[in-house]
Amino acid sequence: MTQHMSGTLTEADHKGHIPISFEVPAGTRRMVCRFNASPLRSTGALFDNLISLSLFAPDGPRGARHNNPVWDFEIEATFATPGYLPGPITPGRWTVVMDTFRIIGPNPVTWTLDVECLRDALAGHALPAAAATAPRGAGWYRGDLHAHTLHSDGSWGVADLVARARRRGLDFMTVTDHNTPSSHAPAMALAGDDLLVMGGVELTTHYGHALTLGRRDWQEWRTGPVTGKTMTDIAQEVMAKGAVFVIAHPMAPGDPACTGCRWDYADMRPGPARAVEIWNGGPWSDYNEDGLALFREWLSAGQRLVATAGSDIHGPEGDDDMTGFNTVYAEALTEPAVLAAIAAGHNYLSRGPRLILTGDHGRIPMGGDAAAGTSLAASWETKGTPLTLHFHGRDGILARHDLPAKGAGEVTLDRAPEGFVMAELRDADGLLHAVTNPIFIRAQVGPA
Repeated sequence: MTQHMSGTLTEADHKGHIPISFEVPAGTRRMVCRFNASPLRSTGALFDNLISLSLFAPDGPRGARHNNPVWDFEIEATFATPGYLPGPITPGRWTVVMDTFRIIGPNPVTWTLDVECLRDALAGHALPAAAATAPRGAGWYRGDLHAHTLHSDGSWGVADLVARARRRGLDFMTVTDHNTPSSHAPAMALAGDDLLVMGGVELTTHYGHALTLGRRDWQEWRTGPVTGKTMTDIAQEVMAKGAVFVIAHPMAPGDPACTGCRWDYADMRPGPARAVEIWNGGPWSDYNEDGLALFREWLSAGQRLVATAGSDIHGPEGDDDMTGFNTVYAEALTEPAVLAAIAAGHNYLSRGPRLILTGDHGRIPMGGDAAAGTSLAASWETKGTPLTLHFHGRDGILARHDLPAKGAGEVTLDRAPEGFVMAELRDADGLLHAVTNPIFIRAQVGPA
């Protein structure tokens, strides 16, 4: 049984969610969907139209494949095209939603969808089983919180991404494909005692992206009339489930080049969010610099926030030695312990150097609280580039120290001013090599 549907999109459908519903009869064991939209780019436009397809069964969501050139997909009990979730084909009303991230005129876009419902299933598929990671004790662990595969818009498979994490000597990694958890099972099957693989999704909306770290389920990401939800509602739902909600690359290029990539939610600046990705991608960029400035602006306004880094890697071409990773002090190498440490700000972000900020002779960690006038210390280790260490607070740079190209040591800030203090390492060109999470400095009560 094959059903054929067609229609037209115009500029009025830009940044929309257009449903295509169809009936799936009882006895269907495999469903094949073939989608096409044309033209890919309108006359005179600088960018392609961008349509992603989400799938909903009568009993719930079944994944999506964001910004991938392959629109066709199939699904059955033990197999699905990457991006989509395998499972029994429930009879009833199914819906493919065209998430129209970018529709640029003047040409209308003609689309077709053919759905074939089959009673035979492909043989030989087995769902992968998660591999265990033996927990290690308390210590410093290094990892990546943001990465993609061909389950969304990546150019490589899950095995390639996991192999890259091992090659880079990471202790943990999170696969965060856009709007789908379908890559979790194959990724977690490749974990081991040397590498913890954690769950996560990048909620990829028309007006901003956010990471949900620690979840393995599909999360509603659509705001506005189609769901009646605000981004504040969605963030609160994510955190109520125990996940860490991270505003991703808030100052990334926006429309039309990277539609939806810049954080444009007026109700979430930062709203209930407690984590912000300030280091995105490989070499330190202008939009990372702007993201760090925004993070400090929010801190100066009294917000209590923590910073994260993510490679946002999409394939081998993005594996850069200047990528910033998270180095976290966790009570154990387990997902709950690592995410708890990240949520508490017990981490620094670095492309290589060590940089740890503490207060009161090591008793106050990054993410902790200290009274104004407390002595802070930044311990550092450099490995080949002359760097300058800055203490940075609410009113800007508080002190600076030139460091040798190679060595280790500690510098102090004798009296921390009220607000917050972060430490950072920059080279002669001003590019960031490492930055700590803040220690929050409260007003001193009583005599000094």
